[in-house]
Amino acid sequence: MLIYNGLHYDALAMSPFEGAPEEFDQTIFGVQNDRTIGPAKGHALNLVKEQQRKRSYTDTANFTLRCGVCQIGVIGQKEAVEYAQATGHVNFQEYR
Repeated sequence: MLIYNGLHYDALAMSPFEGAPEEFDQTIFGVQNDRTIGPAKGHALNLVKEQQRKRSYTDTANFTLRCGVCQIGVIGQKEAVEYAQATGHVNFQEYR
């Protein structure tokens, strides 16, 4: 299962208990007869809702970026692309 944060996908792994060694993580979820992944779906949706509540995602239309070359600030992916095309500068860092 994958979770998208606005920029990239992260693989979802479920641990059998808190602090369990990583080798016990479950990363493959069987499809049930009702074509769901059973309780794992509810856990995944709760995780996504929690991350959204914490604003743990990237809004690419409105994030603030600073050029790593000249320190000019831009807002959103569209402005960053336009700025990069105009200047040749492609090293950006997100800031808040």
